[in-house]
Amino acid sequence: MRRGSAYTGCSLSELLLAVLIVVVLSSLLVPALTQHADQARQAVCLANVRTVALALRMYLADHDYVFPPRETGPSAVAYFNRFPGRGDLLPWESVPKDGSAYCHRSTQANPYLRWPVILDDYVLTRDVWRCPSARLQQGASFINGAGAQWVENLRRHEGVWGKGRDFCPMVSWPLGWGGEVTDTLAQRRLAVPRTAKGRQASAGMFLQSIGVNTSAAELETALAVEGPAWYVVCADGGATIDDYCTGTLAYPDLCKLECAGPGYWEADWENCPWSRQCGAKAILKKFPEMRRPYARHYGGVNIGFLDGHAAWFDSETVIAESPSTGNPKRGRLRGYHPWYPTSDAPGAERSSGVSALY
Repeated sequence: MRRGSAYTGCSLSELLLAVLIVVVLSSLLVPALTQHADQARQAVCLANVRTVALALRMYLADHDYVFPPRETGPSAVAYFNRFPGRGDLLPWESVPKDGSAYCHRSTQANPYLRWPVILDDYVLTRDVWRCPSARLQQGASFINGAGAQWVENLRRHEGVWGKGRDFCPMVSWPLGWGGEVTDTLAQRRLAVPRTAKGRQASAGMFLQSIGVNTSAAELETALAVEGPAWYVVCADGGATIDDYCTGTLAYPDLCKLECAGPGYWEADWENCPWSRQCGAKAILKKFPEMRRPYARHYGGVNIGFLDGHAAWFDSETVIAESPSTGNPKRGRLRGYHPWYPTSDAPGAERSSGVSALY
């Protein structure tokens, strides 16, 4: 360096000190930015849950406060009471002797009775059904493009879909919701594979990570609900988007948290088939200390209620406030199926003994 110059440079120690300061500031800044990003995603999700709850309120006001309907078409009910599709019965199920509609199958198979389809006129965009923090998503999969002839379309193709196949009519959606898949039976493919991991959803298809409480349709009228401010109608969804039990409401991004129990002929979570498939056995066996990292937002979830408001709840609070079939007024939260701890779970001896499966 030239003698007499005003610029004297910096020593190696000064340079290292400057680098150290930058590293320290970065280490402080990055977590803060990450937290702000998480908070922004949680806020978007909460707003979307509230929008869905308000959309349902508007629907109820237009339909004499009757929840979105179940399938009542005689031909559809009679068809699904046969459990078509090569015997799609689960191990504990049996066809009712009186021939009455047994479960949700005919309703779920009707592409026009899915709640996002019914509420489509009450939201500005289908993006309100998405949560940016979701790890698991479902959505349109089996696309039935036959319009009003959807039952006849399934009947004609019976054997192509059903048990042991990817094509399952329990998750049917109408034309326009499958993106590039316009008719599953004609194109021989689903819009999104619900059971296979690592396969990309079809371009333009509807994805959903906010679920709805379709069991509310069992009620004759919303006006009969006591405490609508605590009655769950929608919430963060994941593996389940059509109905809620305590585990799926509290931890939507865990697959089948409550799968063990008498209904599945399993004694404990060690033998739970879904825990093996999801690789979640350790998480399922341990309670809050292992489950909490899998709660969607800061240890909790967003829930929408019948009165139209939405709020964040700690996931363990959701479990603590779970309704009990033996004592329906035990918990403040209403409208979903009770928690069913297995034999090796804390508090199992205090369980009502009623399965949370649906």
